[in-house]
Amino acid sequence: MASGKRGRNSIRRPNRRAAAMWKHSRKFREIDLHGMMVGDAITRVSVATDEAVKRREVRIRINHGKGTGTLRHEVRAMLRAHLAVRGYRPAPNETGGDGVTEVDLRI
Repeated sequence: MASGKRGRNSIRRPNRRAAAMWKHSRKFREIDLHGMMVGDAITRVSVATDEAVKRREVRIRINHGKGTGTLRHEVRAMLRAHLAVRGYRPAPNETGGDGVTEVDLRI
């Protein structure tokens, strides 16, 4: 442009909607517990949590499904007692809701 003015698309503003969608789509270690017995699931979550801490990962996702809630309850009880767990919460509705638990780790 000869007049020195910038084109309409040359100034880039952050796209807040895209940032919100990206926040939920980041890839984290995901553990699928569908069809597992409680004891096996607890062991798998504990081992995966320890591995994630060793690899300095900040978050894991545990996909336990909604079902009767027994597996979700037992997994979350184990997470409360685990020393490497900073906190946990149900995933947003767009990414699984109460059938998925997102776990923040201490690294």
